[in-house]
Order: sequence, then C-alpha cells, then structure tokens
Amino acid sequence: MKLKKRINKHHIPSLFTLLNMFLGFLAIISVAEGNYTRAAYLIVGAAIFDALDGKLARWIQQPSQFGMELDSLADVVSFCLAPALLIWALYARDLHPVLGALIAGAPLYFGALRLARYNVGQHSRPHSSFEGLPSPVNALVIVALVFYYHGQGLAAAKVVLPIIMATSFLMISPIRYPKTPRLTFRAGPGNTLYLVAIIVSLIAIPIFGGRAVLPIVLVYILSGLVRWLTRTDSSAELHSVEEET
Repeated sequence: MKLKKRINKHHIPSLFTLLNMFLGFLAIISVAEGNYTRAAYLIVGAAIFDALDGKLARWIQQPSQFGMELDSLADVVSFCLAPALLIWALYARDLHPVLGALIAGAPLYFGALRLARYNVGQHSRPHSSFEGLPSPVNALVIVALVFYYHGQGLAAAKVVLPIIMATSFLMISPIRYPKTPRLTFRAGPGNTLYLVAIIVSLIAIPIFGGRAVLPIVLVYILSGLVRWLTRTDSSAELHSVEEET
C-alpha cells in the first residue's frame, strides 16, 4: 500500500507536465484549424501548468531526472513548436518558404538549444536563476504580440518578426533571469514582490484579456537586461561563487 502511494505521489508532477504538453498539442491543432486566438490562450494555459509542475515536485519532495527530461520535451512542444507554427501562420507564411521557416522557427531552434544547455547545466550544479530567457516567457512574448497585433497583417509582421527574432536569441544569451518565486510571503522582500506581481498578472489577464500579457513579460525581460547591463565585475564574481557553493 505504501509503495502504491509513493508511486502515485511520484507521478503527480509528471501529470502536470503532460497537461502542459497536451495543451501545447491542442494549440498546434488550433493553429492548423485557423483558430489563432484559441491557440494563444492554450499556450498561456500550458505556461501555467509548466510553472506548477516544478513547484509541485519540490513541494512533495519528488524532483527527479525523469521529470526534468519530460519537462524539457513538453516545453519544446508547448513553448517552441506551437509558438513557431503560430508565428508562421500569422506573419511568415507569405514570405519565401525558406526565409519564413528560418524566421518563424526561431523560437523552436533557439528554444531547443536553450533547453539542451539548461539540462546539461543542471547536471553540473544547481542555479538560483536561469541563464537565458526561459522558453515559456519567450512563448508568452509571442502570445502577447499575437493578441496585440492580430488582424493587422503586413504592418504587424514588420514589428512582430524582428521582436521575436530578438527575444528568441535571448534564450541562448548569458543574461540571467530569476526563477519562479517560492510560494510563500516569508522568503524575503524580493520573493514577495515577485510573487505579488505574478498574482496580479494572473488576475489582470481574465479582466483585461490577452493584451495584459505584453507589459508583464516586457517588465520581466527588461529586468534581466538591466541587471546584466548594470552588473559590476565584483558582483558577477560573487554571483559565480554563490552558484558554486
């Protein structure tokens, strides 16, 4: 009986990961059916499950190598392939096939590279932050742009495609971004502020619609860029020492 409970408990985080992948696959189907708004919302839903699976694994003290690898596979589907197809269908399908595939596929190519680098890095030592923009955040950038510019045709493509190329490249950059906060208000002011921002964001999206995603992800991206640009050599060295201890 205890063994059965342990096995069931062990697989709970993986169930959330599979739900992430399932929503990503539904997003791909929605793109194929031409329902781009539904696809965008499904990617947002996948991002929520992605944020929950790791937290749940740590909460029930069941993190595993299997879970990490499954999470990466789910992320490729939901936050790399699905957004790339969405961008191609909306903004790149009228370009030359090769050029369109190169530009629209940027979230897929850079996202796969980032996830591979992340998994290798996790084997060596744990980090308190992500190296490079997380693929779910990049997917949310794409979703936000779709909500903001959907229906504006070629004029939107001239704005959206360069932004997507830039944010996709950030996924393999050395810029560090904070991980999701601990689910407590007793982990310091920084964690509390981050947690409150996420709660406010989750409330704002149903009220203001998909456009509320754009300022949220832009603040996150700019926060990493500002810290990286204003970081001194001494703080960089200290950060490196902290990661190794």
